Amino acid sequence: MAVHLQYKKTVGSNSRRLVVANAAAKSSKRIQFCTGKVCKKQGSQQLLKFAQDLGIDEVEISDCGCLGNCGNGPSLVVLPEAVMLRHVSTPKDVADVLAWQCKVDVPEALLRATELRLAGNMLAMGGDLDDAIEKYKQALAVDFPKGKHLVHSNLSAAYMQLGNKEAALQHAQEAAALAPRGFHLADIRLIDALYALGRYKDVAAAVAEAEAKDASFCFLPEYKSIQKALKKQNVAV
Repeated sequence: MAVHLQYKKTVGSNSRRLVVANAAAKSSKRIQFCTGKVCKKQGSQQLLKFAQDLGIDEVEISDCGCLGNCGNGPSLVVLPEAVMLRHVSTPKDVADVLAWQCKVDVPEALLRATELRLAGNMLAMGGDLDDAIEKYKQALAVDFPKGKHLVHSNLSAAYMQLGNKEAALQHAQEAAALAPRGFHLADIRLIDALYALGRYKDVAAAVAEAEAKDASFCFLPEYKSIQKALKKQNVAV
């Protein structure tokens, strides 16, 4: 990875612009991943997702437009110092950047579990659900400190696609129990599994609980669809 210090020009595309000249005014550490056309092809979107899913509170992780290093990516910039890095191409590279630039150590177990989960995601996207499930199970077997709700949520989705509704429900319940406030996907997985099993009153109870945990659940696009589905089953919502 090549480092360029004092990178002070304005870069970006469309509405996502990065003004690093004023970045020094902010004290918190931030890392922005280039998701321009070339870097995206080189995997920057997956690395961004990896960094966000680590759940590191000390560093703000986001994307930005083209950083002007096309062909030398994936690229990112660390703020407020405006240090730009090239060829950050693996999850291990991201962990190294966090340690080197942000003084944040990513536990080896968390790194390994996240790598396994993302490998499972790639398999699931390719339709290989059985191998995806195996990767997710391997991730859960790692004793990592946080993020287990993400693995359980993905397992629930994979089992649901395979038609194993009971297993989908089991992992959805685990995801909902472990998920931090605002991770609505766990509640959606739980509701989907309960509905698929014909447990419509339990669906209504799960909706009420999700609303009680976080009122923003009511503003999800899925919320109206859930209400309509329950009304079809003559269940009050």
